[in-house]
Amino acid sequence: MAKDSVQQCAILFVDIAGSTSLYESLGDRTAKEWITRLQDLIATAAADAGGRVHEIVGDEVMIRFDQAGDGAAGAVAIQNAVAVFGDETGARLAVRIGLHCGEAIVDKDRMFGDTVNVAARVAAIAQGGQIITTQDVVNQLPDSLRQMARPFDHAPIKGKAEPLVVYDLAWQPQDLTVIAAVEAPEPAAQTLTLIRNGVRHTLSAQRMPFALGRDPSSDLVIDWPSVSRRHATIAFSRGRFVLSDISTNGTRVTLQNGQLVFLRRESLPLWGTGHIALGAPADQGTDHGIDFCCS
Repeated sequence: MAKDSVQQCAILFVDIAGSTSLYESLGDRTAKEWITRLQDLIATAAADAGGRVHEIVGDEVMIRFDQAGDGAAGAVAIQNAVAVFGDETGARLAVRIGLHCGEAIVDKDRMFGDTVNVAARVAAIAQGGQIITTQDVVNQLPDSLRQMARPFDHAPIKGKAEPLVVYDLAWQPQDLTVIAAVEAPEPAAQTLTLIRNGVRHTLSAQRMPFALGRDPSSDLVIDWPSVSRRHATIAFSRGRFVLSDISTNGTRVTLQNGQLVFLRRESLPLWGTGHIALGAPADQGTDHGIDFCCS
């Protein structure tokens, strides 16, 4: 059996935006034909820049390049090819692209590792018609491509202690939008402590997302009639812990200033100290309540 190897590469994820509406308007078979044509076009443009399609999953194409500069050139070529395709066919389709570089584990036809994961998550930040890349890529670009890269955001990436600085690679010469300089994020909360019935759960950015609910697989199981099986999640975004309600009965959060916020399919950044009541008001018992403290 051949062993896997660690190789330096650039990973490009291309995701077709607007495909859902295409399937709805044209039907599955016709839409699939359009998507396949576009994916073939993407593969050809990538190959011309030295890329190789590694995997296609649904509407997403994963492409490998040996060099970061080739990956950036390939991304620009793909966006231009998609634009021409849209002009010629009238198809209202766009692609969002994420690019990152570094070491990856290559095992036959599969790739693993942090570089692959970051590239996929960077692609999720992009909008249709946009190329989002990272500092690691920009550092390796030739001047002609580096001039096209503009600081875009500090993006929280799951599994990363600090947000990544990401760049917008402006592939359209007529795109004169000026993006304000990215300021350093506010000092991040280091931990979130949840206290329920005297038991403390200390969370960090690396232990995200964190699920609450009646489901036994939840990170914090709360067996109370008004609590949904999947009631709420906590994620770390832009230096804050964010509580998101996904329940039937909602979530009530009492902040340290005494303000009561009711969430139903909504999100709220947590700060300071306070109390979270899942599914019912805090005065209807203690088993569904959680005290919290950000520090």
